[in-house]
Amino acid sequence: MKKMPFLLLSGAALALAACQPGGVPGLGSSSSHENHSEAPASSSEESDSDLTYDADGNPVFENVELDFWSISIGSDGLIQQDIVDKFNEEYAGKIHVNRAERRHDEFSSAIVNTVINDPEEAPDIVQGHGERLRELQSQGIYLPLEEAIELSRIDFSREDFYANILDDLYLQDDAGNEHLYGFPLDVHSNVIIARKDIIEKNGFEVPTNFEEFIAVCQGLADMAYEGKYQYRPTAQTNPDLEWLTAPSGTELFPWFMSIEALDDALSYAITGPVQNGTKMVDDRGLPAWNTQETIDYFEQLRTYMYPTGGKRPIIKTAAAYDFISDFYQGNYIFCSTGPWNLQGYKTIFDSAIGLGDGGFAEGVAIIPLSNLFAMDETSPTASSIVGTSHAFSLTRTVESDTKKAACMVFADYMSRQYVDWIKGGHLPMRKAAMEDEALLNDPFYLEVGQYLGKQENFTLGGITEYYSEVYGLEMNQGLNEVWHQTFNTQTQGKSIADIVDEQYRNSISIIASYQ
Repeated sequence: MKKMPFLLLSGAALALAACQPGGVPGLGSSSSHENHSEAPASSSEESDSDLTYDADGNPVFENVELDFWSISIGSDGLIQQDIVDKFNEEYAGKIHVNRAERRHDEFSSAIVNTVINDPEEAPDIVQGHGERLRELQSQGIYLPLEEAIELSRIDFSREDFYANILDDLYLQDDAGNEHLYGFPLDVHSNVIIARKDIIEKNGFEVPTNFEEFIAVCQGLADMAYEGKYQYRPTAQTNPDLEWLTAPSGTELFPWFMSIEALDDALSYAITGPVQNGTKMVDDRGLPAWNTQETIDYFEQLRTYMYPTGGKRPIIKTAAAYDFISDFYQGNYIFCSTGPWNLQGYKTIFDSAIGLGDGGFAEGVAIIPLSNLFAMDETSPTASSIVGTSHAFSLTRTVESDTKKAACMVFADYMSRQYVDWIKGGHLPMRKAAMEDEALLNDPFYLEVGQYLGKQENFTLGGITEYYSEVYGLEMNQGLNEVWHQTFNTQTQGKSIADIVDEQYRNSISIIASYQ
């Protein structure tokens, strides 16, 4: 039986296929488990539907109340609330959306248990993560969207969206038929922010690939130790923005990583192996990241924190995500951050405690992850960015045709507000957005948005109902734990190959326990 750590039990018995070389022996061939993805009985007969249309064929809405759960809870949550308020104003008397926020690490258990155990309290529509859609839908909590889209009469075409993300929002039912379960909103990933002013002052250029990235980090660390490193703290402690020189013997760690931040794990623990040719899951949805490319990548990372041959260490790790003060002062040069933070950072750098008017553009570079961790920049996977997406889904508790149609009108509206939404750090999924002058000439897009990556380079990594077990982002196991142990001082006696094998076996064992 498929068991989710945070979900109710559902599904038929799962038997895992035999493992590939290096895997765990003794698990049998795969048999299909119960899938709740079949479309519900149609309510399209006019006599059974509560939805009416006007003379022009448009659905009629009158005081329709929609309950909406969103996992956008930070600065992007404030932006989204403004968009929802605008929607409510434009659709006053027709549709009203009641938005509630749910933390992403609580959302999965909350939505499943509410839909199954307390359906009267379940929301009508949710904004969840597309990469976790299959995991959640293994519990059968969402409706296929085709009927609701048809009822709403919105203009929806599969060709209007980036296929590399949209295709992962389609799931198969037991008959092998595809159904759309997530209406696409955006795609995004962490980016690297860099102190461009310091990099250039010390004679380097902002890196665009792995070789350049490491060379700049090592060069700056060497210069600091030799007493040649020049840096400029922000006006908060350096009102005149003077350039200072570090004293000889200074230990500078240009590259900061938070080993507790889920977004950092997505960047380093997952994007890195993918850019170096590792496939995250196999065609059964089981972990497939136990590759030589993964081992080589993590071995390389380890040498930058624990170098040999007289080289300076260039990586600093911490459990906390609080790096911005050290970044301001020039103690860190490269930091990974969620793009939803960039508007706030820009405000700080352009304020009195930053680098003066326009200081963000002059002092900070935004580097997308594409090519940044690929040891072979010419490889076909080098440009890949393992990101996350936001998509709208309808819970199975929505029985009214009028509500189904209203939900799709709302989702469609939200997907078209990309000029406002990109300020939350999210790239639009609609292809037409990237030809819209309103977006391309938007000041925030010109200064920030265009550096968030190209949509066609994004991947969700590998869609699987065992997402938690494969990636281990919210568990102390799996690929996330490989990343942790790579840098942990207590595990330096273990080879990366042994760590990878151990954690791969842990993931397989957990999945096998669901039989």
